[in-house]
Amino acid sequence: MPVDSQHHQYSYSLSKWKLVRDCIKGSKAIKEAGEVYLPNPNPNNSDSISRYTSYVQRAIFTNVIKVTNDSMVGFAFKDKPTTDIPSQLDYLIKNATGDGVTLEQLAKNIVANLLQTGRYGLLTDYPSVDQGLSDAQVQGLNVQANIKPYLAESIINWKTEAIGGIDMLVQVVLKEDYPTAIDEFDYDTATQYRVLSLVDGVYTITVYREDEIISVVEPRDSSGSRLKFIPFVIAGSYSNDPATDDAPLYDISEINIGHYRNSADKEEGLFLHGQPMLHLDIGDTNSNEWKELNPNGVEVGARRGLITSGGGSATLLQTTANDAVSSEMQQKLKEMVAIGARLIDQGSGQAETATAAMIRHAGSNSVLSNVVQNTSSALELSLSWAGLFMGANTLPTYVINDDFYDSSLDAAQVMASIQLYDRGIIAKEDLQENARNTGLIDPTRTSEDIESDVDDISPIE
Repeated sequence: MPVDSQHHQYSYSLSKWKLVRDCIKGSKAIKEAGEVYLPNPNPNNSDSISRYTSYVQRAIFTNVIKVTNDSMVGFAFKDKPTTDIPSQLDYLIKNATGDGVTLEQLAKNIVANLLQTGRYGLLTDYPSVDQGLSDAQVQGLNVQANIKPYLAESIINWKTEAIGGIDMLVQVVLKEDYPTAIDEFDYDTATQYRVLSLVDGVYTITVYREDEIISVVEPRDSSGSRLKFIPFVIAGSYSNDPATDDAPLYDISEINIGHYRNSADKEEGLFLHGQPMLHLDIGDTNSNEWKELNPNGVEVGARRGLITSGGGSATLLQTTANDAVSSEMQQKLKEMVAIGARLIDQGSGQAETATAAMIRHAGSNSVLSNVVQNTSSALELSLSWAGLFMGANTLPTYVINDDFYDSSLDAAQVMASIQLYDRGIIAKEDLQENARNTGLIDPTRTSEDIESDVDDISPIE
């Protein structure tokens, strides 16, 4: 099999990941995909191309997916993660990936990607050395371990085997882009494949370009010993194992596309039938008489009139309200909101006693909670491997908050605040301040930040 062979789970999931990714990118990506997301309603018509172009241009894609994704990441990081990083790894706090991404930003990227695709890879990497280095040598040579992130689309193949009663990764194939120079000011990219494998029980990295091996490395830890495992962890939306997990935002994305298609039909109908059409019945008046009686032609307006010599009438033809499409759009919006709420919801949503709520709250297992916990576990494991490379003598701790709600806040209090605002008893700023104090929104967000974001969101129908 060639090095670019794809795991069957990977091939099956690609189209789902692309749908969510395109929705996250927004209107431009969705419209550029053309008939992938918006079929031509009349492909056999002679002016099909020009009509379809207008059909797409008038359609409105309301990016519910990105708003949902950003909101859920905000929930997870409304409080700072709890961390305890060994001194040998302090540099990772400000530069976890080796190219300037902080540890907290890496954590946010993992959570966001697990929501979008249910999958994210972390490779703990270390420069190749032939033997163990002292702390002074490590500092002098600036030899540092880092954590390389890999999107779901980059993890194309993998194998596991039971070793010592534990199911372990024995091979991972990663698809990467590398720059190729065009001239001194421009460059292009080409594809290479990084194969992580256990060869005779030893961790080995082999890099392929165009089916040719360009490098083979056997990384060593701080003592100079070869590794007996692959320091690569695959985080998932449900569990941190190599199998592909469901993408939590996929179902909402499908509905979001349906909402977009409804919008296209609605805007098309408004364009074709939205303007009234004047219909004239000139009765017994012949064409010559009509021209004599109306020398200025037909003018429409309250101060203008039409004259006929006998009988006749004039009426305005216009469509009556058709609520079918708007109703479908409203229904899809409700479905998207409901699914998004369930991703965060920590219980059944049914009425319950305070004691029952506290018990449920303590054992929450929402999708977002799983994502957050899996992210924390994956990062702690990657950091521990970095510590192995760097000679750390303590294990790191990195725990992202998964308590998304103020335990003192209930639905009745939220609704009461909204009703007070609706009745003009409290100001919008008071409502926002209450939301900040109770953790419904990021406490650091100002009223100006909120108003600016609200203004940027397209109206939802």
